Amino acid sequence: MTLGNISTILFYFATLTCLARAIVRTTSGLHILQLDGYKTGRYLKWIRQHLKNCFEVKEILVIGGLLVLTAFYPQYHDTWFFPVLCVTWGGFQVYLSTREKKVEVKKPLVYTARAKRVFGLSICLLVSLATTLVLIAKTSPWRTAIFLFSEISVINLTIANLLIYPLERTINGAYLFSARKRIRTLQPRVIGITGSYGKTSTKYILHQILSQKFNTLMTPDSYNTPMGICKVIRGELTAEHEIFIVEMGAYKRGDIRELCNLAAPEIGILTAVGPQHLERFKSIENIAQTKYELIESLPSDGLAIFNCDNEICAGLSDKREQGGSPVRRYATEPFSVDSASDRADLTATNIRHTPEGLAFTVHANVGISEIRTRLLGRHNVSNILAAIAVSMECGMTLAEIQEAIVNVEPVPHRLQLTSGAGNVTIIDDSFNANPVGAKAALEVLTEIGEGKKVLVTPGMVELGEREYEENRRLGEQAADVCDLVILVGPTRTTPILEGLKAAEYPSQQTIVALNLEEVKQHLATQVQAGDVVLFENDLPDNYKE
Repeated sequence: MTLGNISTILFYFATLTCLARAIVRTTSGLHILQLDGYKTGRYLKWIRQHLKNCFEVKEILVIGGLLVLTAFYPQYHDTWFFPVLCVTWGGFQVYLSTREKKVEVKKPLVYTARAKRVFGLSICLLVSLATTLVLIAKTSPWRTAIFLFSEISVINLTIANLLIYPLERTINGAYLFSARKRIRTLQPRVIGITGSYGKTSTKYILHQILSQKFNTLMTPDSYNTPMGICKVIRGELTAEHEIFIVEMGAYKRGDIRELCNLAAPEIGILTAVGPQHLERFKSIENIAQTKYELIESLPSDGLAIFNCDNEICAGLSDKREQGGSPVRRYATEPFSVDSASDRADLTATNIRHTPEGLAFTVHANVGISEIRTRLLGRHNVSNILAAIAVSMECGMTLAEIQEAIVNVEPVPHRLQLTSGAGNVTIIDDSFNANPVGAKAALEVLTEIGEGKKVLVTPGMVELGEREYEENRRLGEQAADVCDLVILVGPTRTTPILEGLKAAEYPSQQTIVALNLEEVKQHLATQVQAGDVVLFENDLPDNYKE
C-alpha cells in the first residue's frame, strides 16, 4: 500500500471522527434550542452570548496554524507527517467525544417528535456536507481545513431548524385543527388565565377549589403555549370534564389571541401586567395589549376578572365594563389603587401570616368569610381572590370555597416550605421570579423561623431595560432582611451586589458562587439547625454563565 493510499484512508478516518463529534455536540445545541422554543432568533442570541461554549478556540487556532503551514510548505501532504496528523487528530476527536462534560441540567432534553425531526435533519445535513467536502478536499492542499468540521454543529443546527420550519408549521396546524374540533365537540366550560405573573399559582389554586365540586382539568406545569395546550386537549380532555382551566402565556402580540381561538374561554382572569418578559415585548403597553387579548376574545356575556391591585389591570377593567360586558374586580388591603376598595367586588382585609400559613378576611357581595390556607406570601391572597371569584361564578358558595381552600396544597416551587438536612428550613420559590413575587418571598423569609435568614438567588431575567433596576432593588430589599446572601452567577448578579452595597450590607455576609454546586458547598458550612434558606428563582440552562 502506498503512502498516498494510507494518507487517504486516514484522512477519511479523521473526517469521520470530526463528524461523530459534530453529532455529539449537536445534541447539546438541540437542548438549548428546545429551551428557546425552537426560536431561531433566540438561539442565535444564545450563541452570541456563549461563543466559548459553541466553539473550541484552541482547536480553531491549531487548524489555522496547520493551514498557514500548508501555505508555506504544501509538500507536507506527501510525507508521513500528514497520515500521522490524521491519526492524532482523529484520536483526539474520539477522546473529546467520549469526554464531553456531563453537565447537570435542570430541564433535560426531551426527544419529542419535533426534536427528533430537527436532530435527524441536522445529521443528514452534516453527513451530506462531510461527504461533499471530502470529495472536494481529498486532493486539495487545503484539506486540513476539514478538521474544523466539528465546529459547525451549532450553525448546522440553526440551518436545520430554519429548513424544517415550514413542515413544523404544517404539522402544528393539523394538530391545532384536531384539538379545536375536539374541544368544540366536548364543550367543557373553559376558564382562561393570563398575566405577567401569578397565572400558574392562580391556576393551581382554582383547580384545587373547583375539583371539590366539579370534574376539572387544568393544563399542567407551564403548558401555556399552543402546542402544550393542544397536547392536553388531544390527550387528556374527555367528555367527563365539566371545567377546563387553561393557563395562557405569551411572548408577543397575537399569542394570547391564538390560544383563545384554540380553547374558546368563556371566563377570563387577568392577574397582573408588569415587566416580566419585557425583553421580548419591548414595552409595557405591548404587554398590556397582549394580555388583554384574552378579555377581547371572551363572548360578549363572558365574565372578565381583574386584579385591581394592579393599576394597569384596573384601567383595563374599566375598558371592558364600558362595552357592557360583565366584570369582576378584586383587591387586597392596603389598597394600592385609588378607590380600589370601592370598585372591587371581592376584597381581602386583615391579611396576616400564621404558623399554619396565610389568614385573611374576604368581603364579597354575598357575605364575609374568614379564609385560612397553608399557602405563604401576601401575593397569594390576590391569587386566591381570583380563584374565589371564578368559583362563585361556577356556583360554589363561600362556605364551600372556604372549606376547599383549607386543603389547597402549596404550588410546587412557589414559596413551598420544606425541611432540609440538619433541620434547616427551606423556602423553595425557585420556579420563577418577578419583582412582586421576590418582594413577597423576602417578607415570608422574615416571618419564618428564628434562625439565620439566607437568600440564594441568580436574580431576575427577561425584564428588559428594567432588569438592572429591579435586580438592584432586590439587593436593597435583601439587605433589610437577610443575614447571608448567596448570589449565583458573578456577571448576572452584579446589579444585586450593587444594591447590597448601596444599602451598606456587610461584604463578609455576601458570597458569589458560580453555580448551584458551589452554593451547596457554601450552605454546608454556613447554615445550621433553625436557619431558614430562601431559594429565589432558578434560571433555566440557557441562562447559565
